[in-house]
Amino acid sequence: MGPIRRVLVANRGEIARRVIRGAHDAGCEAVAVFAADDAASPHVGEADAAVRLTGVGLAGTYLDPAALVAAARLAGADAVHPGYGFLSENPALPEACAAAGLLWVGPTPESMRVMGHKTRAKTTVAAAGVPVLPSAVLDAALSADALAADALAAAAGPVGFPLLVKAAAGGGGRGMRLVTAPGELADAVAASSREAAAAFGSDEVFLERYLASPRHVEVQVIGDQHGLVLHLFDRECSVQRRHQKVVEEAPAVLVGDHVRARMWEAAVAAAASVGYVGVGTVEFLVDGDDFFFLEMNTRLQVEHGVTELVTGLDLVGLQLSVAAGRPLPFAQDGVAVRGHAIEVRLCAERPRQDYQPTPGRATHVRWPDDRTGIRVDRAIESGSTVSPAYDSLVAKVMAHADDRPAAIARLRQALAALELDGLETNRDLLGAIVADPPFGAGQAGIDYLDGRPDLRDARLPDPVRHRHAAAAGFALLDQRAGRSLVPVPAAGWRNIGNALHHDPMTDATGTLDVRVPRPDQAALVRAHPAAAASHTDAAGWHEVGTAHIAHTADSSDVATVVDLTDAEGLRRRYQVRLEHGHVNVNGPEGQSTFSLRGDDEDADTAGASAAECRAPLPGAVSTVLVTVGQAVSEGDGLLVLEAMKMEHTLRAGGQGTVADIRCEPGQQVDVGDLLVVLEPA
Repeated sequence: MGPIRRVLVANRGEIARRVIRGAHDAGCEAVAVFAADDAASPHVGEADAAVRLTGVGLAGTYLDPAALVAAARLAGADAVHPGYGFLSENPALPEACAAAGLLWVGPTPESMRVMGHKTRAKTTVAAAGVPVLPSAVLDAALSADALAADALAAAAGPVGFPLLVKAAAGGGGRGMRLVTAPGELADAVAASSREAAAAFGSDEVFLERYLASPRHVEVQVIGDQHGLVLHLFDRECSVQRRHQKVVEEAPAVLVGDHVRARMWEAAVAAAASVGYVGVGTVEFLVDGDDFFFLEMNTRLQVEHGVTELVTGLDLVGLQLSVAAGRPLPFAQDGVAVRGHAIEVRLCAERPRQDYQPTPGRATHVRWPDDRTGIRVDRAIESGSTVSPAYDSLVAKVMAHADDRPAAIARLRQALAALELDGLETNRDLLGAIVADPPFGAGQAGIDYLDGRPDLRDARLPDPVRHRHAAAAGFALLDQRAGRSLVPVPAAGWRNIGNALHHDPMTDATGTLDVRVPRPDQAALVRAHPAAAASHTDAAGWHEVGTAHIAHTADSSDVATVVDLTDAEGLRRRYQVRLEHGHVNVNGPEGQSTFSLRGDDEDADTAGASAAECRAPLPGAVSTVLVTVGQAVSEGDGLLVLEAMKMEHTLRAGGQGTVADIRCEPGQQVDVGDLLVVLEPA
């Protein structure tokens, strides 16, 4: 088998860019594919050639094996790399490739079928001596019929409560529900089946014993076509939200060496049990000195970068080499770990509102410098759009150092240096996690974020916000002075976290008023609590600092530079960009975004009416949970909206009666669409 000349990358976003880079490093040409809404995405321009997928929606583009194979043949590719997600674990794509004479960069369809089905995978690895958790496979009729409560209870008996309902045909937290009591089981099975069907095309689910606070540890494995299977050490993925990973690091934390070594052996045994070829990951739950098989991902993992950083290996290059039939170029004792690496997933989402996705356009992006110890694998650049049709992942920010404390310090600095205007992300949450002492001590289990709502509501400290508000005021003053012979004071700015989209909830930071007489005088800032009915604040005005103002302008960036000197004499530089009634402030302490508030505007304009339920983001109505005439209380679910590959339950804002339902299952809705009307009690 000869070397791969040209590889089609059957994916998009961050992972498509990573595979394109890996192909080029391996001496291969790379061909991108794109749907109509991805025509301007960075991965398209970085490939040597690109093919448009002309179908409609995901099913007709990135999830259509025939369309991907046709694109590969059109481009003259001799191999297909699936990345992760989409069809990367679906045997239909490698089978279609084989039929077309294309090389598949991944494992065999047979091993994908076994490991891609959670219950079959558990049976297979258990026979190879790998520890597994007690579980129960549900009859297909039970998965589809939530009313079969007695039969469900009988199936759950040997597993015990609490338990998890999980999708048999997929992972990534989709189709997963925690059940603490028998009465919750039927609804959980119905919801999991529905979400699993939407995400994986199969509504089959199973029950598995729930461990309250285990560690989530995984082992990277690789196998060649000559029968050699090796491990590339371990990673920790315990910090999760909604069963999806947020922080990953290598090696795993607070895992005893004797447990670690047994996991490596178990991972190799699991992969060997299906004759595994290529790069894969075997995941475990670790509970003290015990560990249990969770699943095997038969593809490149999102978090593969931290393994690359600590081992010095190029996993994409190894995938291409193994697919071409070459033996692995090293033995087990030829791989070693150097230092520690940590990765955080930067997502377009609002953690304080149950991680609600926040699609939109990134008007300005400046990533941290790719210097020693810092790596950023990103999906977007300035001007890119994050679509509600896809996953919310924007970038993976990684740091590598000689030890874990040094890696954490580098990561904190990288997050602070990042500039991203126009798009609300979870950056404040990520910064709060890596600065949190329990995380620093390695004490974060998979329930870590569930028990820390303070982290989900993390935002910059008030003194930093006040300096950012002052910088915004100085920049606005400078802008207005340029339009008039007489400089005028800046109006007030309302802090809205990082959001540029309409937020129906009142922001806890409240309102910041700013007075800026002129740059050589101190700006005055006054804060108002969000719940205040008036603009009265006992703290009154306080001085923030004076400014020196300059401008930057090049082909990619236009900003006002504000050098702000505070009352203590410390000078800091801020980049301020004004656009469409908003101001974005980036500096050494992080980022703030403000919206302009007129003098006659109420401080609490963002509140949503309790008499109506509107769509907070674009998506599809999955299920309507109420009927006209039904009485509801505050917090009761009204409908389920599916957006950015997750289900979101929209709830009543107060007590009342359902007066009208203006949507139906399957309907596509946009931001602000009225879905349910309530008559308040």
